Amino acid sequence: MTTPISRPADRYGDRKPSRFLKLIGAAIGVAIAVAGIIFIARASDAQIEAEALSWDEPSEGTMVATIEVVRRPDTVVMCDVVAVDIRQIIVGQAELVVPASPDRRTVLDVDIPLQGEAVAVSVRGCEPTNDR
Repeated sequence: MTTPISRPADRYGDRKPSRFLKLIGAAIGVAIAVAGIIFIARASDAQIEAEALSWDEPSEGTMVATIEVVRRPDTVVMCDVVAVDIRQIIVGQAELVVPASPDRRTVLDVDIPLQGEAVAVSVRGCEPTNDR
């Protein structure tokens, strides 16, 4: 019969972690989780979403579109709104300036000058401006 070999615990990591180390590990884990939640909350608050709700038939070389913008309150936003033809080629473009307001959601109309037969409107993007 063989006798079991005893390994030095300090050398091979067989020691159980102390209660203090477990507490420090838990505190670090909680701090990382809280920092992640704060980061995600701030990132989602800074996002700007915009979409074309509706548009009218073109008349006299312009198309009127209704645009909805959701952004952080009291932020001035500039959006690039385009009109496209049946082949999705841009035939009109306008910049929409959304003024600062206490509301997150703003709905505005924009006149888009046309250089062709437009069938649809889309918002290519929005960016906050330095004006407040």
